[in-house]
Amino acid sequence: MSNLLVNLALFYMLVSPVFAYRVGRKRVARLNMITLLFYIVSWGFVLVTGTPSDHPVSILWGILLFLNLFLTVMTTTMFLYERLPNRSLLHIGAMAIIFFLGSLLVTFSLDSREVLGENVLQGSMMTVVLFVTSVIWIRLRQIDRQPDM
Repeated sequence: MSNLLVNLALFYMLVSPVFAYRVGRKRVARLNMITLLFYIVSWGFVLVTGTPSDHPVSILWGILLFLNLFLTVMTTTMFLYERLPNRSLLHIGAMAIIFFLGSLLVTFSLDSREVLGENVLQGSMMTVVLFVTSVIWIRLRQIDRQPDM
């Protein structure tokens, strides 16, 4: 199950610039693509060279992973706000925070022996998967309810 969540989170990270472009936020989309490119390059460097966890590139890789997860949630929030203008950004942000806290609670309850950073990483990936999937589901329901032309 965790491999599925990781793969979906990585897929959503790769697709997240599309959400920003769809709502007209080109600067955010470009920033997202640049950080995604740096993330992929640093990930490849860490995999090829086998650097230890205290190496600067490994630290950069971890920081870029969290940054890309955050940008994924942010672009998805902007996409949902564009499609549901009657909701405030504060309400949508609160939903994302509730998803994150719930994911952390589930992660800590499943295995509390792990390091705090690993649990936060797993909770963040679970948040991205749940939040983006729910936004896509909401959008598909909106499309389904639109009248045929």
